[in-house]
Amino acid sequence: MVKNIKRKDVDAKSKSTKFSFIITLIEAAIVDWAGLAALWAAKTGAKLTSQIPYLTLTSPDTVEDHTCVIECKPGTVVPVINAGEAPMDGKAEITGIAEGLDENTLAFAYEMQGKEVVAIVERCSDGKKFLFANPCTGGMTFQYQSIGAQDGGTAGINFTLSGADCPEPMLIYEPASVQN
Repeated sequence: MVKNIKRKDVDAKSKSTKFSFIITLIEAAIVDWAGLAALWAAKTGAKLTSQIPYLTLTSPDTVEDHTCVIECKPGTVVPVINAGEAPMDGKAEITGIAEGLDENTLAFAYEMQGKEVVAIVERCSDGKKFLFANPCTGGMTFQYQSIGAQDGGTAGINFTLSGADCPEPMLIYEPASVQN
């Protein structure tokens, strides 16, 4: 099932076990990368405890207008850090199938094809969040491979998020307060 829902409406602990991950995609163009770099440098171990900083939007849009929240069924999302080209680097990649379609998610997929996003991946089993997109490399490139019937015949979007080589391509994400 795909939904473009507000972050405050999602509570992974109360979700049914039918979903394995909730992924929030944020357009990289609205992220304050200098501010995020400062927060990244001040992180605690491998955990970022501050919220992602955003640029001031000059249009009447809100942050929610530049984000998409999707829910994915178990076994369809695979977030991994592969070895990078340099010995100390890693390269983040997330593949998945968002099952179901709605007009907002479809529009987001078309608009973001080939563009960079910041991904917050929340594991439904325990509510643990992971932040993918490091200030040293920017966001992760969003690509859809297919839209329509997926494995099992359910309509959805088969997608990949690919990051660049980086020493820290992912952090645990535990901001002090819920970000909306």
